[in-house]
Amino acid sequence: MSKSAALVEGEHDFTSFAAVDPERGSENDEVSNVRTIFSSAFERQGEELIYTVRGSGFLHHMVRNLVGTFILVGKGTLQPSDVARIIESRDRSAAGATAPASGLFLGNVEY
Repeated sequence: MSKSAALVEGEHDFTSFAAVDPERGSENDEVSNVRTIFSSAFERQGEELIYTVRGSGFLHHMVRNLVGTFILVGKGTLQPSDVARIIESRDRSAAGATAPASGLFLGNVEY
């Protein structure tokens, strides 16, 4: 999972990891799903596996959808190289399921 986490670093169109949100706007609205991820990594702390991500901004459910995809990599359902393919596809159905919100928290906001 750590190899796949690093693959999302940099500037990408994260449409594949955005929630399908019918209230976000009409098809005619120009809305960018491009974000920059500065760091993305897993760290084991005792029995917990901690995912930390820093970026310029996040789409609705983006982090939960990333984690759901990384879980599939950890289980062997996907390969780390599949993460790049999923990003390029710009297709939400290509990524993993949305991880549950339990255990997810915002550490801090930097300006």
